[in-house]
Amino acid sequence: MSLLLVLITTFFFLSGCGSMPKPMRNLGKSDVDFVMDVHAKQQKQMLMELTRKLYVRNPWQLRKSSGMSVDARMAQIFGTYNTIEIPSLIFDELNGVTGVDAILLSFDENFQGDRVFAAMVGLTEMLRRSYNHQQEFFIIDSLNEQSLYNSARNIEIFVWRLYQRRDSKGELFLLSNRMGESDYDISFDRLFSKMVMVQDMMALIVADKTNRGITKVVQSVAQLAFLPVP
Repeated sequence: MSLLLVLITTFFFLSGCGSMPKPMRNLGKSDVDFVMDVHAKQQKQMLMELTRKLYVRNPWQLRKSSGMSVDARMAQIFGTYNTIEIPSLIFDELNGVTGVDAILLSFDENFQGDRVFAAMVGLTEMLRRSYNHQQEFFIIDSLNEQSLYNSARNIEIFVWRLYQRRDSKGELFLLSNRMGESDYDISFDRLFSKMVMVQDMMALIVADKTNRGITKVVQSVAQLAFLPVP
């Protein structure tokens, strides 16, 4: 890296990269950083799509909060997601829990609140953590390949619970795919597969960049607790 590039990079980090023009910000990026940007943005878009799809399939969850709309819920979860650093998603109606704990709350029969909101707050916060709560990356930034890998496995565990966990009456906590003879829709499967693929790809890219290995889990998702994503 030339001395000029070092000086420019140092300058925009000291002055706040969010206020710098995009061409100048790009001087502080490696090829891997551009790839990380794309993957983080893709994951955000898929989370937003998943949120809307779950509310379409489970509209009664939205009605548990008076006057709440899908757009209002989306704003609560994603409204500040364009900033470089995002505060954790903490809400009183979820008893102050987030990440994996919020996902677990969405499958807790004693929970009387909006299960879609709990699930998506938890899933979104977990994935944000795997990207260090960032949407844009630069040369000095570093992700943890194990956190990315663990978050991919956690998506798989979430999907298994979504499809399998039922309440004491035998009803699914949340509806997703439609499997009837006259109403067949497995679009959730395709979306979840893409989300897992993005995380696994990022884990491999970061592991290659840092020359570190990934500790892989080989047990059935049905037997696993959620993995840590620090």
